[in-house]
Amino acid sequence: MTAERLPSAWVSRWIWAGQPVVDNGDPLATNAIGPGARDRYCLFRGTFEITDPVGTAWLRAAGDSRFKLYVNGTRVARGPVRSPPERQPSELVDVAEHLVPGKNVVAALVRFYGTATSTWIPAPLTLGLGGGCFGAELHLDDRFALVTDNSWKALVSEAWKPSAHETALSGFLPEDLDARQLAADWASPEFCDLHWPDAAVLDAGNLGSRDRQVMQTVPYGRLPARPVPALQGRTRTAVARRIYRIDRQGRCETALEQVAAGQQGALRETAVPGAGPVALQEAGRHLVCLDFGETVAGEVLLRFTGPAGTVIDLAFGEEARADGTLRMSFAHHQLRYTARAGRQDFESFEPVGGRYAVVAVDAEAECALELAVHERLFPQLDTATFRCSDPDLDRIYETGLRTVALCSQDSYIDCPTREQRAWVGDAVVHQAVHLTTGSDWSLARWHMEMTDAPRSDGMLPMTVASNLGGLPGSATYIPDWALHWIRGLRNLMDYTGDRDLVARHLPTSERVLRWFEPFQGEDGLLKDVLGAVLVDWSNLPLEDTSAALNGLWARGLRDLEEMTTWVGDGARAAWARDRRHEVALGFEVFWDEQRGAYRDQRLNGTAVRRFSRHTNAAALTGGLVPPSRVPRVAEFLARRDHLVDDAPVPAALAAGDVELNARLLVRGNPEPTWDVEALVLEAQPFFRYVVHDALAEAGRADVIADLCRDWQTFLDRGETTWPEAWVGGTHCHGWSSTPTRDLIRYVLGISPGEPGFGTVQIEPALGDLHWAEAEIPHPAGRITVRVDGDRLDVHSPVPVRVRTGSGPVHLAPGPQQLLL
Repeated sequence: MTAERLPSAWVSRWIWAGQPVVDNGDPLATNAIGPGARDRYCLFRGTFEITDPVGTAWLRAAGDSRFKLYVNGTRVARGPVRSPPERQPSELVDVAEHLVPGKNVVAALVRFYGTATSTWIPAPLTLGLGGGCFGAELHLDDRFALVTDNSWKALVSEAWKPSAHETALSGFLPEDLDARQLAADWASPEFCDLHWPDAAVLDAGNLGSRDRQVMQTVPYGRLPARPVPALQGRTRTAVARRIYRIDRQGRCETALEQVAAGQQGALRETAVPGAGPVALQEAGRHLVCLDFGETVAGEVLLRFTGPAGTVIDLAFGEEARADGTLRMSFAHHQLRYTARAGRQDFESFEPVGGRYAVVAVDAEAECALELAVHERLFPQLDTATFRCSDPDLDRIYETGLRTVALCSQDSYIDCPTREQRAWVGDAVVHQAVHLTTGSDWSLARWHMEMTDAPRSDGMLPMTVASNLGGLPGSATYIPDWALHWIRGLRNLMDYTGDRDLVARHLPTSERVLRWFEPFQGEDGLLKDVLGAVLVDWSNLPLEDTSAALNGLWARGLRDLEEMTTWVGDGARAAWARDRRHEVALGFEVFWDEQRGAYRDQRLNGTAVRRFSRHTNAAALTGGLVPPSRVPRVAEFLARRDHLVDDAPVPAALAAGDVELNARLLVRGNPEPTWDVEALVLEAQPFFRYVVHDALAEAGRADVIADLCRDWQTFLDRGETTWPEAWVGGTHCHGWSSTPTRDLIRYVLGISPGEPGFGTVQIEPALGDLHWAEAEIPHPAGRITVRVDGDRLDVHSPVPVRVRTGSGPVHLAPGPQQLLL
């Protein structure tokens, strides 16, 4: 039986290790998860016999909150993919190769958080669900060989200690495992589970369910198979940066050992991380700072040999001090492992991210320890290549691929280090990089589906399935982030040509845009918009009437007009066109004839003479600039000699001033200290995608290759992935990866010639490059393009339209040459 032929209806029951500790006896009450249910680890085992040869074996499983799934001791899946609880996916995996004649066991380790994290929010409680659950079923050929019911064994594990968030904004629950209380072979067929209690079958009934006891019910929905491939990756090892000892008086002694760069293997008389300098400054401990040489993201792999009871603390961070301790403002993950006797392997339950790991272990312990991180990233197996006459741009292109890879997991995430949250707006850049360079667009589609979770007022939350702005009724939202989400839908229209997908999300797009209407004045402009208006981290004036925000709203209206026209919805297209026309009329108040650019703000009825790349890029992409002005605005955007970088929020973090960082987030940016009339505010790396879009639309794609060289400043500082801002922020932020998209889309000029990529448009703009070439995946094959001077060589599986100096040229599929 193929996976597609599996019955859509599940026959298994939800089970748990005892009854969930929740107060959900009254289905009409506002219920809460009891404290005793929070951060529980539960173990499950189901056994079955195989007597005949097996053809196909499909195992599917679902659970709340996260689980690891094993067959005969081998881990086969981790899930579920993050999502709003009502649309929770399930795991589906072929396990035939793991089965053996005789006794077999399916086992699961399930962690129920009980409190919202950066990747999960609680499901609504029903009569019997919402406090932790697990379910699975195994299909052997055409029969059910195993289903979850009371024949399973289940145990609330005492090996893990419950954890809590360190701060109100923290997204991670630390892991604290005492391996002495966990049998090493608990998931194997040889383990005896007779002393374990039977699993409790949960009551899946709810109002209107007519006592239908199946897994596919409120609050988890239909449990479809995961929408993206299982995460994959490489194992990354670290080298020692500094090893030192804390004496009995708590004083730090000199370094015991300095391991040569590049040396790998066991680190002796050492151990794993803690929570940073404060938690690790304990007498009688050895510490080591490990450097992975780059940002890594995945599960911690620990191999340890030593006495039972040895406590190993581990902390991950992005920056380390000279003494080998982590900078606390960049230390985001921690765990503790208490060893059983002898040699053992440990794999963390949660993924971590960072470049440095600080490890602390008891000084008396004679032990050996090896540490690695097994990266678990979205498997973009076929990726575009790019080369050109400037090796620096080649490296910039590759660095963007790596950055987006680290920020592409079960959703697009802001960063693999500080938060791992699924932000609604950030992902427009990750998605564009995948669409431009990748062969697998499933994550680009899934992120759009997952984040289509509007509030009751029509606005999208700033994150989804997260404790920061992603909970139902959250008072924190970023209205302009929803406008980037609309641009992401427009990107999907261009590349996939999927009318059903686009039409499905158009109602949300319209509701988002209509959300702004109450703030629109008689002059057509938005004023005093509520919410955490951001635009980007730059020190933009956002009070009263923001020109940048109005430009972004106009761009969203333009996107909606084009998408609704494409699907044949003329009424919505007319509404969007009319609103944008109103904005265009009012936007004239910002025009500054002397500077040849638009001002940033109207305050108390007067347009203030402050200027930014943000406002003028948004005006161009929003279609607000009259044709006669386009060359002047484009020239204004292209200049570098008048730019100033001012981003107080990430700069405060870079300086280690966490209190100032938090205060700025709440109270807003300070008054600028630079000459606001002479200088122009630079866009941060995220918003540069809008700047580059604007220049390309204005016919100035020829400057984009040189603008991408701005990212060289990061490489000169030793970065291996793109940071969040020009100064400060995390060291790996997917939203900063615009050059990887643009070197292909704008420099070589390769883009869809029509929605669905049925034809390819090529419009090279090499600027000062002598040559450039790329090979990109396409649904019909691969497209290769090389531009050398005025010669174009192209090989495409679909028809090609080339923009040349003498006009458009149409080429048939196959190898072609052309003088531009």
